[in-house]
Amino acid sequence: MPPTTQPPLNSPVFAPQLAYLAVEQQPADAAEAQRLEELRQLIEAAPDTTDLRGFAEAARQLLGPGYQVQCGSSHVWIKRDDQPERLAIVADRYTTAYRDWNSPLPTSGPE
Repeated sequence: MPPTTQPPLNSPVFAPQLAYLAVEQQPADAAEAQRLEELRQLIEAAPDTTDLRGFAEAARQLLGPGYQVQCGSSHVWIKRDDQPERLAIVADRYTTAYRDWNSPLPTSGPE
C-alpha cells in the first residue's frame, strides 16, 4: 500500500499565515527600536507558516531580559516587564490589521 500524503484524521490543519510585527508603543530608546527592527526584518524574511509560535523564541533572544513574550498558534505578544500594555504583536497579515504606534489613521474616501 503506498504511503498517504494526507494528515491523520485527528491532526489539526491550519491555513498558512503571513507573519508581521506591529509595534504598538513608541520604543523606549534607540536600542529597543533597533532590536524591534531586527525582529521585524527576521519576520518579514520568513516564509508563510501555519504556526506563529516559532517567532516567540526569536523575540526572546533579540529583546533579551526585561520583556515578557507569550504566544499562541496565531500570535506572539510582547510586553515590557514593567508595563501592563502590550509593546508589540506578531500576527497574521491575512486575518488581522494591527497598526504600528506611529502609523497614520486610515482616512475615509472623498465625501
